[in-house]
Amino acid sequence: MKNNLQLAKGVRDFTPEEKILRNQVIDKLRYFFELYGYNPIETPVIERYDLFASKFGAGEQSDAMRETFKFKDQGLRDLVLRTEFTVPFARFISLNPQLRKPFKRYQMGPVFRDGPIKLGRYREFWQCDCDVVGVNDVIVDAELIDLAQDIFAGLDLEVEIRINNRKLLNKFLEIAYISEDKQSETIIIIDKLDKIGKDGVTKELLEAGLQKSQIDSVLEMISIQGTNEEIVSELKKKIGDVEGLVEIEKTLNALYKDNNVVFLPSLARGLAYYTGNVFEVFLKDTSKLSSAVSGGGRYDDMIGGFLSSNEKIPAIGISFGLDTICEALKLSKKVETKKSAVELYIIAIGENNKNQGYKIMQELREKKINCDFDFIGKKVGKAMDYANSSDIPWVLLIGDDEIASEKYTLKNMETGDQHQSTIDDIYKLIKE
Repeated sequence: MKNNLQLAKGVRDFTPEEKILRNQVIDKLRYFFELYGYNPIETPVIERYDLFASKFGAGEQSDAMRETFKFKDQGLRDLVLRTEFTVPFARFISLNPQLRKPFKRYQMGPVFRDGPIKLGRYREFWQCDCDVVGVNDVIVDAELIDLAQDIFAGLDLEVEIRINNRKLLNKFLEIAYISEDKQSETIIIIDKLDKIGKDGVTKELLEAGLQKSQIDSVLEMISIQGTNEEIVSELKKKIGDVEGLVEIEKTLNALYKDNNVVFLPSLARGLAYYTGNVFEVFLKDTSKLSSAVSGGGRYDDMIGGFLSSNEKIPAIGISFGLDTICEALKLSKKVETKKSAVELYIIAIGENNKNQGYKIMQELREKKINCDFDFIGKKVGKAMDYANSSDIPWVLLIGDDEIASEKYTLKNMETGDQHQSTIDDIYKLIKE
C-alpha cells in the first residue's frame, strides 16, 4: 500500500511554509507586472498537439516537444499538457483579433515538461509570463529587461541578464554558408554551448552534417568577449551594421538600468519561434543554482503564422520561473520563511468561554486580522506551545475576567510582552 502513496516522478507537495514563500513571490511578481501596465489573462492547461509542434510554435525537433506530455482524448485527438505560455498566448491573440494593440498581458500558473530533473527543474513547475503584442520598437524589449531588473532587485537576488539577437545568429550562419534547412537545428545545438562546451557543440554540429570550416566560423563569431560596447564594436568590424546588431545596440542604449546586462553573442534559446532579441537571466553565483531564473524574447512570426498570413505581428515576452526563483531565495538565505499565515491565535480559557472566544475571533476577522482558534480546548500551556511552534506572532487569551472587563490578554510571542487590550487596541497593536 505504501508504494501506492508515492508521488509521480518530478512533482512535489508543498508544506504551508513553502507555499507561503511561493505566494509571496507570486504577489511580488504580480505587483511589478501591474506596475508596468500588464493585465492578467488565463489559458487552458490542455492544448492541441499540432499547435505546439508547428514551425510557428515550439518546433517538432525542439527539446520542449521531446519533453511534452502527450495524450489523446476520447475523440482520439492528439493533445498536450502545455509546456509554456507563449504558444497558447499567440493562439489567444489569433482567436481574438478585436483586441486593441498594443496588448500587454501577464499569466501565472503550472506548465509541464517530461524532462530531466535537477535542483530548480521539475516536471510540473510554474511560469509567470508577461508579453506585449503590437510594438515593433525595441524600446519595449528594453522595458522587459528593466522589469526583470526591478523584480530581482525587489527579491534581493543578484542576477546577470544575458541578451542576444536571433537575426544576428542567423547572420553568423549565413556568413558560414550554412543552408537554411540546417539553420534551426544549428541554433538548437549552439544553445547548448554552456552545457556541453565548444567540443560538444562541434561534435553535434559535425554529426548534423556541417563542415569543420563552417563550425569554426560560427564559433569564432559567438566567442567574442569584452564589455558590451567592445563586443558591438568588434562585430561591426567583422560584419558591419547588420539588423540584429543594430537592434542589440538600440536596446542596450534604451535601458534605464544596464549594470546587470551582458551582451552574449552565443545565446540562442533553443525554441524555433524566436525572431529578434532573446534574453536569459541567471544568478550571478551559478555555483548554487545553474538553471535560468527567467528568459524570453521576440517572436514576430508566430501569430501571423497561426493565422496563415504573411503578416508580421510584433510580439515579445519574458517568463519568470517560480520554482527556480524560490530555490534561489532559499539558497541565498536572505528570505525569512513563515510557517503559518496566521497572525493571531485565540485561546478560550474554560469550556464556557468558547462561544464568546469564537465570536471575538470573527469580529477580528472582520477587521482583516488572520486568526485561528484553539477549537479542541488544549491546556493553556500546550496551546501556547502550539502557537509558538507554528511561528504565530500573537496569542489572545480569553477567560472570565477578560470577558467581564472587555479587555483581553494579548501576548507578543516574540518579545513575551503582554497587554490588556480592547478589540480596537488589538487591531492597532497587530497591524501597526
